[in-house]
Amino acid sequence: MENFVLQYSPNRFGIQVKDGFIGQRMIILPKKIISSIKKKDLISQLYATDIGFFPRAKFHFMERKKGSKQYILIYCLEGQGIIDVMDTRIELKPNTYYIIPPEVIHDYYAMPNNPWSIYWVHFTGPQAKNLFEKFAKNSMTAARFISFEEQRVFLFENLINVLEDGYSIENIEYVNISLWQLLVSFVFSNFITEIGKDKIAGDIVTLSIKYMKEHLDEPLKVEAIASHFNYSNSHFFTLFKKKTGYSPIHYFNHLKIQRACQYLSYTDMSVKEISFSLGLEDPLYFSRLFKKTMNLSPLHYRAEYKH
Repeated sequence: MENFVLQYSPNRFGIQVKDGFIGQRMIILPKKIISSIKKKDLISQLYATDIGFFPRAKFHFMERKKGSKQYILIYCLEGQGIIDVMDTRIELKPNTYYIIPPEVIHDYYAMPNNPWSIYWVHFTGPQAKNLFEKFAKNSMTAARFISFEEQRVFLFENLINVLEDGYSIENIEYVNISLWQLLVSFVFSNFITEIGKDKIAGDIVTLSIKYMKEHLDEPLKVEAIASHFNYSNSHFFTLFKKKTGYSPIHYFNHLKIQRACQYLSYTDMSVKEISFSLGLEDPLYFSRLFKKTMNLSPLHYRAEYKH
């Protein structure tokens, strides 16, 4: 696929960028392809029109006096830059992003002494506004900080790679279905984690669930979990149920049953052994709890799902 070369007018720094940026990648979908996307139910609700990466983009400057027809997400990996939009100056630093709404006058530029490296994507469609509102619900006056995740960078690179391979139906469908995952990784960033990281630093409910998983072999009580995190029983109970919809003990027992299902499917452990391994000293109680949760007795579950 042809690589586009940037042709900028003299920018606010008085310097004209003729040859783009070393290592840049940029895809602008042809209007014919965009028209075909609009006719496909699978991808017409949310789709990309432009996507790219500008590394160390010194003197990068863009001005749109009539705004853009699409939403524009700009994600800064390193360096610094400025977005001027809606009479507000937004500063982008490493691991921050911002979404510019359509039809709004704006300009943006890299700082000359520390130019940004940015991934960016233009997106639109009937569902684009709903996704944007998730971003805008708190404030539009500052960039959003986001923890660095290799998976997010991989998604950007993957979409660019696929589009560079051509505009086949399969490529276009794959890219725009994957676009949901990319945008969700920003708007719902607290759910995107690397292996071994806590989902949300300082989130007592997330940390307590992690603690439960590490102590499935123990008969924990609410008091012990709350005490571990220096919370009162009542406060911890309220926080946990508000976020999960379950009481802590109900949730803890559910985690035990999930582990029991694994033992029943992948090991030859007896029901009694599984019960003891999960901190439940009464196998009959364990069997009743299992059947109540799974609608099958442990032995019937093993007979049906043994691998």
